[in-house]
Amino acid sequence: MKHAFCRVALACCVGPPLAAFAADDDGLGVQLYGVVDAGVAVTHVSGQGSHSGLLNGGLTDSLWGLQGAEDLGGGWRSRFQLESGFDPSSGKLEEDGKLFNYAAWVGLGHEEYGELRLGRQHTIGQQFGNALEIASWKEMGMGATFKASDNFQFSNMVNVMSPSWDGFQAGVGYAFDADDQGQFRTNQNNRALSMGVKYEGGPLLAVATFDQLRLANAPEGIGGRPQAIQLGASYDFEVLKLSLAWSRQKNGYAGLDGGDPDDLGLGLGPAAFVRGGTVDAWLVGASAPVGPGTVMLQWSLARPDWRWDNGMTARNAQLVTLGYTYALSPRTTLYGFAGYASNYTLDNQFDPANSHTTRVGAGISHHF
Repeated sequence: MKHAFCRVALACCVGPPLAAFAADDDGLGVQLYGVVDAGVAVTHVSGQGSHSGLLNGGLTDSLWGLQGAEDLGGGWRSRFQLESGFDPSSGKLEEDGKLFNYAAWVGLGHEEYGELRLGRQHTIGQQFGNALEIASWKEMGMGATFKASDNFQFSNMVNVMSPSWDGFQAGVGYAFDADDQGQFRTNQNNRALSMGVKYEGGPLLAVATFDQLRLANAPEGIGGRPQAIQLGASYDFEVLKLSLAWSRQKNGYAGLDGGDPDDLGLGLGPAAFVRGGTVDAWLVGASAPVGPGTVMLQWSLARPDWRWDNGMTARNAQLVTLGYTYALSPRTTLYGFAGYASNYTLDNQFDPANSHTTRVGAGISHHF
């Protein structure tokens, strides 16, 4: 739902930070960076009523982080990243019990051989897939229907990324204990596999990813290992940027980020989905410069193939958003958006009650 790639770009390319540690002569540098994003929104869910109030991270997550690198010579480098999400409306950590919930990893890389990262981080599928997102509005972005591209992280993860070969790059990752179960035997913990390949050349981006979750204690009747395939491409015509994507998700959400409406205790999504269900999802997004800012339009559809316990067929979930961003400066952006979702609530991607959700919001996003 949130645009995690914004954070990666911010950490690497945001320009001179307001607060940073200067690089030493030996090539060691540490940078402080972050985003504070807050707005006001009105959300209405049919059958439940309306809510108005402050919205944390309407455009991108509020966070702060530290990143650093050291040149080891011969093309080798070491790097690290520590990143923490917070709620500016209350000052609280976004996730209790985790100071660095977004990232906590250390890595070693070479310009010709790629990079190895160890620690809490995004999956390869999430990193590559999320780059196709056009509009990252709070809880109404690409990750609402493409859960393998949502803003989630796994602990105890090893990611290996290749260098770029004429625009092509590949990656593979494995989490030994994705959600911190902490059991001694490896097979008593939930493990995750993620891999992908992408091509970036000029205005073209093409992505293919695969994710699979290996559960230690699978729910009764599970149809198989939760998995997700994602395919997509985007092209920047300068006057218009267009993005298209497709995903197939089976046996529950591979990112453990789908909620728990039937109390399965794992974030896999509805029980009917976990017990052999499949979700096919499509996304179309477009952005274009209009006046001093940018207009963003995004539509996605998720089609389930199961029936609920009452015998009713699960209906398609659709989500459409329209928004506008206006940069006051390289660091400060004003934004406004409206979104509508059918057969969908912010808690349930597929709502048996067939509720509809509407949200209108506006806010300020400041990078430092």
